Amino acid sequence: MNKLSLNSFIQKYHLGGNVNSVKWNSDGSTLSTRFISGDKSLLGELSLSKQKLPEFEVGVYDTTLLFKMLSTLSDSVDFKVNEVDGEPVNFNFSDKSLSVDYVLAATGVIPDVPEMKKMPEFGTLLKLDSQFINSFIKGKAALSDVETFAITPVKGGVEVTIGYSDMNSNRISIAVQSGAVDLENPVIFNADLFKEVLNANKECSKATLQVSAKGLAFVEFNIDDFVAKYYLVSQQTS
Repeated sequence: MNKLSLNSFIQKYHLGGNVNSVKWNSDGSTLSTRFISGDKSLLGELSLSKQKLPEFEVGVYDTTLLFKMLSTLSDSVDFKVNEVDGEPVNFNFSDKSLSVDYVLAATGVIPDVPEMKKMPEFGTLLKLDSQFINSFIKGKAALSDVETFAITPVKGGVEVTIGYSDMNSNRISIAVQSGAVDLENPVIFNADLFKEVLNANKECSKATLQVSAKGLAFVEFNIDDFVAKYYLVSQQTS
């Protein structure tokens, strides 16, 4: 298996360490997971297709450790799931000189991820391109202590503002192309998590952020054999 694909899979849900414990599922050709951030303000679904893998459902309790262990290997690795009495007990990754065993967790100790059963109407559409993605990542780095950003209706469309506040504040506002707009008031989201979402999918040249006035945003990235879906729940300003 290509380790770069495996690293990308991890990065797209690990989100800079904001998600650590997940279930990995494989049907033999597609590797997938569902995940939720510690503060429950982000949920996601991720799949990597066109793979040759064993079938399994396992718990990955410490993704940070797994990622560090994979970094010791070359780009091409053999991937096995070792079992005891029919139960998966560890992942084995090996190249020509190293062998790495990662101990798996029982799926019951992994936090459950709620199903997105009732979806609100997404009446506002923002076009995310490479320029916007790079601008947001740089803007968040400049305002490293700022925790939120706002999607705000303006004349002729919407604006994305890192550090938005009703009061005078340090802020960076990014012009963004939009389709339909039905917002009357700013909607606030976690800026750190959104930056990590963009950073993990920055090779995508085009995507659409869908926003509901009821406080939910959704974005889907389709990159090569990856499909990554993220739901962001709105927050109150501090």
